Amino acid sequence: MKKRKINLTVVFVLVLILSNLGTYFLAVNGVFNGKNSVTIKTDSQTISSGLQKIASLEKKIQSDYYKDVDEQALMDGAIKGMFDAIGDEYSAYYTKDEYTKLMESTTGSFEGIGVVVTEDGNKNTIVVTPYKDTPAGNAGIQTGDTIIKVDGEDVTGKGMDYAVSKMRGTAGTPVKVTVSRDGQEIDFNLTRDTIDTKTVDSKVLGNNIGYIEISQFTETTGEEFKQQMDDLMAQGIQGLVIDLRYNGGGLVDQSVEVADRLLGQTEVVYTVDKQGNRKDYRATSEDQVTVPITVLVNEGTASASEILAGAIQDTQAGTLIGTKTFGKGIVQEVISLMDGTGYKLTNAEYFTPNGRNIHGVGLTPDVEINQNESYKDTLVVPEDQDTQLQKALEVLQSKM
Repeated sequence: MKKRKINLTVVFVLVLILSNLGTYFLAVNGVFNGKNSVTIKTDSQTISSGLQKIASLEKKIQSDYYKDVDEQALMDGAIKGMFDAIGDEYSAYYTKDEYTKLMESTTGSFEGIGVVVTEDGNKNTIVVTPYKDTPAGNAGIQTGDTIIKVDGEDVTGKGMDYAVSKMRGTAGTPVKVTVSRDGQEIDFNLTRDTIDTKTVDSKVLGNNIGYIEISQFTETTGEEFKQQMDDLMAQGIQGLVIDLRYNGGGLVDQSVEVADRLLGQTEVVYTVDKQGNRKDYRATSEDQVTVPITVLVNEGTASASEILAGAIQDTQAGTLIGTKTFGKGIVQEVISLMDGTGYKLTNAEYFTPNGRNIHGVGLTPDVEINQNESYKDTLVVPEDQDTQLQKALEVLQSKM
């Protein structure tokens, strides 16, 4: 899992500290990479004018504002504003603390309350899914809840990353999370815990059908999947259900690694950047799963999980069952700066093997079926009441 990641690749960008201006001049002359630099054509006069304006305003604030102002907070705010001006909810600048917490979320373990969240067009933080057996999951926080306050502080419209930074903290410390659900505010008094994000669970259902649930794609997901897939095959399964419902995505290379076991030697996804450069990601394994496959998806299936589902659908390796997926067809790179800060920037669109870009559209399942109305907003659904799972089993049995 040391392959190049699309949405979490760590590179170093030259940051020149202009100490006399009290601000940062970020990579005007190029991107620093070891001993070499890549020249970027810029309008030096425009940049110089912009830096002078920032420096002048920063000096004015420091000298005339009636209270002391934290210089670092000013600089972070200025850079955050630049990313906000892009108008892309998935691009953002991170302070040192925020960047550290972002990186923790991909390693498989972090300290917090245990929720996967996304951001809507108004920069509100929406719960995609709470992890099972975590403070959030055990307390009753649900898919679709909007997080509006953390410890009494209003976080609406401040972005997902800000809300997450407030919910994260040392295990054992208290945090009050307020959500909006169906027009009502609900308070949850939680105690933060260490969240071990085991991302793959599996079991054997009746009629020798294997079931694998992937909750997200972190640095361990590919290896977890291969191990549990091998265990299922050793038990003689004759069909396979892959559950990607409420999987909000994660590391694209891990999605490709899972696809490698399922699809054999074929294209999984390709990306295209602003310059039209195309990069292909292929499955290369000769050890392809040969049993019939169904894939469960819903509105919480997003990003890297849509890449996997889209590849399975396009290559006809399996049948998608459920409801239309989220529709995130763009990818981000995450850049680490030399002072410990960092940023996330959308740098390409991705396309399924058949050339579909599903951004803002989603994937339409081969078999559309809603979840049992009594359980539509909960993670724990009895197998015999899970209408989507039952349909997946029915489809598999017709192919076995």
